[in-house]
Amino acid sequence: MDPVWIDLFEPAIVFATLLGTAFGVKLLIWGKGPIRRVRRPADEQALAQRLSELEDRWEQWSDRAAQQADQLAELEERLDFAERLLTRHRMDEPRALENPEVSTPV
Repeated sequence: MDPVWIDLFEPAIVFATLLGTAFGVKLLIWGKGPIRRVRRPADEQALAQRLSELEDRWEQWSDRAAQQADQLAELEERLDFAERLLTRHRMDEPRALENPEVSTPV
């Protein structure tokens, strides 16, 4: 590119960059940007309602967790019972001979 054009556009590019940066910072801090939302004092009534909703949701989750814990305990009891029945059944049944050919008369 011709050095004359570079000398002509360089101040405009620098000025546009500085202006864009200043405008971006202004929007972040003083505008409706994310920093403004963080610094804004929240409405106490809205906060109380949100807290109430979160507490209700926490109670629902804790109730579900308690129900699942009860179901798990019931399933463990059933599994133990089934294991005991299988063990008792195996102890009661007669054992087959290991080598049936030897015991049969010829």
